[in-house]
Amino acid sequence: MRALEIEDLQSGYGQIRVLRGVNLRAETGGITVILGSNGAGKTTTLRSILGLTPARAGSIRFDGHDITRAPTHEIARRGLSWVPDDRRIFPTLTVARNLSIARKRTRFRGWTERECFEIFSALEYLMHRECENLSGGEMQMVAIARALVGAPGLVLFDEPSQGLAPKVVQDVMKTILRLKSEGVAIVIVEQNVESALAVADRAYVMNLGVIVHHGPARELVENAAERERLLGV
Repeated sequence: MRALEIEDLQSGYGQIRVLRGVNLRAETGGITVILGSNGAGKTTTLRSILGLTPARAGSIRFDGHDITRAPTHEIARRGLSWVPDDRRIFPTLTVARNLSIARKRTRFRGWTERECFEIFSALEYLMHRECENLSGGEMQMVAIARALVGAPGLVLFDEPSQGLAPKVVQDVMKTILRLKSEGVAIVIVEQNVESALAVADRAYVMNLGVIVHHGPARELVENAAERERLLGV
C-alpha cells in the first residue's frame, strides 16, 4: 500500500524553480531514500510534502488524502512526522517538555517514552535537562523521539546521520528499521550513501530538481559503476 504519492511536483522559492516535475512513491512499511548532491532538490522535496514550501503544480497524497495545499499543522495531524537536519527542538525546554508538546492523536500508533528509551537508553537520563545543554547526538535522539511520540504513519528524515558519532548513527538506523517493521513508511534524505542504501528498499536519485534514477536500492548497492555515475561514490 502506498503511504505517499507525489505526481509531477513543482516547487521553489520566489522566482527560483527548484523542483521540476518530481514523481515519487513511498510504501507503507517501506524505506525510501532520496540521494543526490547538495542543491539537487532533496530537502525542498521534504519541505513541499510538509507544506513548508508550497507546491506550485502537481499533487501530493498521504494516506489516501490530497495534502497538496493543506497547511502544515493539518498535515502533521494526519500522522506525518519530520526529523529535520537542524533538529528544531525548543532549546530552553526540557527533553520531557519537548516530547509532551509533540504528542498528538492520529489514526496511527504513538510510541511511549519507554519505547524510545529502549532504543536510545541515554534519553531516559536526559528527560529533565534543558535541550540547550545537550550534545548534537543527544539532540538528534530527542528529535527522533519527538517524531515517534507524535503517532506517525510516515516519518521524513532529513540527513539523520549528519554530524553524529558512528554509534549514534547505528542507533538511528536501528530505529528506522524498527519503524519499518511496525508498518510505518519512511523517507530519508541522506548524504551518507552507504548507510542509507544499507537500510533502504527503494532509492531515488535527484539532480537539478528532477528524478534521474529510481528503482530497488539493491540495484545501486550491487552496481558500483551505476552508483559512481549517478552519485560519484
